[in-house]
Amino acid sequence: MNFTLSLKTKITIVFAFLFILLILAALPFHHNQEIKANENVMHNYERFMQHIKQERMSKENVINYLKNLSFIEVANAKEIVLLSEKKIIRKHGFEIFIVKDNYYLHVLAPHFRVLLKDTSNKFKKSYIDLFVIFFVVLLFIFIYYLIIKNINDTEHQLKSRQLFLRTVMHELKTPIAKGRIVGELIDDEKQKDRIIIIFEKLNFLIDDFAKVEQIVSKNYHPNMYNCTIITVLEKSIDMLMLENSENIICENISTKKIHVDLDLFAMALKNLIDNGLKYSNDSKVIVKEQENTLLFISSGTQLQKPLNEYFKPFHNDTKLKNHGMGLGIYIVNSILQMHQMDLEYEYLEGNNIFKIILEK
Repeated sequence: MNFTLSLKTKITIVFAFLFILLILAALPFHHNQEIKANENVMHNYERFMQHIKQERMSKENVINYLKNLSFIEVANAKEIVLLSEKKIIRKHGFEIFIVKDNYYLHVLAPHFRVLLKDTSNKFKKSYIDLFVIFFVVLLFIFIYYLIIKNINDTEHQLKSRQLFLRTVMHELKTPIAKGRIVGELIDDEKQKDRIIIIFEKLNFLIDDFAKVEQIVSKNYHPNMYNCTIITVLEKSIDMLMLENSENIICENISTKKIHVDLDLFAMALKNLIDNGLKYSNDSKVIVKEQENTLLFISSGTQLQKPLNEYFKPFHNDTKLKNHGMGLGIYIVNSILQMHQMDLEYEYLEGNNIFKIILEK
């Protein structure tokens, strides 16, 4: 069973987690706003009761005193107490209730009880924080929508280009096969061999493209075994199908064995060599083995973007003259990831140096 999560799923999980955290943080804040409002009222009532106790007021004096402070006596005290939604506090000598957003002070004296309604204070529920939370949630949803839309657009673009590649490869197979058959009918052996080689190379290129398409769509399963570095390099040079390979200078290449998919790893090397030949100032590339690293060195201008930008498929600017499809470094990096190897880049003394770290 494949437990690998898609990018959309990962983003959805992150946003859901952040949303839950936001709610968990907001609820205590809203509750604390209510507690703070109640505490202010409670401190005032405590001062009133302290004065009443000190003066040892009678029931009539208590009522008159509190009336001057905007309280009114409640006749149906029992009913109000029973209806109370919330008892804020009960202390020796008094209780405080909230009924329908009104504060009630219940005086509990030794010889009498009296319930009074505060007309100057109302239990005010503040919803400003909830509005802020609602706005932040909407902002989260909008950002989430933009990210997912961008991912969908990218996936659609990738699938469209993959479909284009598959269609082109399929359509080219038939004329290449027919051309190969027609080539066999040529009487001149020299010309026949030349034509057959051309069509064989074309067929090889189509197979190469098919493998690239599998890598791009993550559908390739590598066939790993031990082979020497020199074997892989020679195969990669053969894959370039050059008239001569004099401009590829190999230095210090050993017979050290590495555990790789020969065809796949050779393709990675081929792409780096091809880039070196294509973009260098002198159309030359040096391939050098140095300790645990393969170096691909060519003179030319420095990369305009960080290396990881070239790890993205179809990254090239189509306005450029030799833009290609923007898959070269992406394919190299994808192949190296399958082999648990790294690609690094350095610009030194006018040279572009790509490095394959063979072992981490």
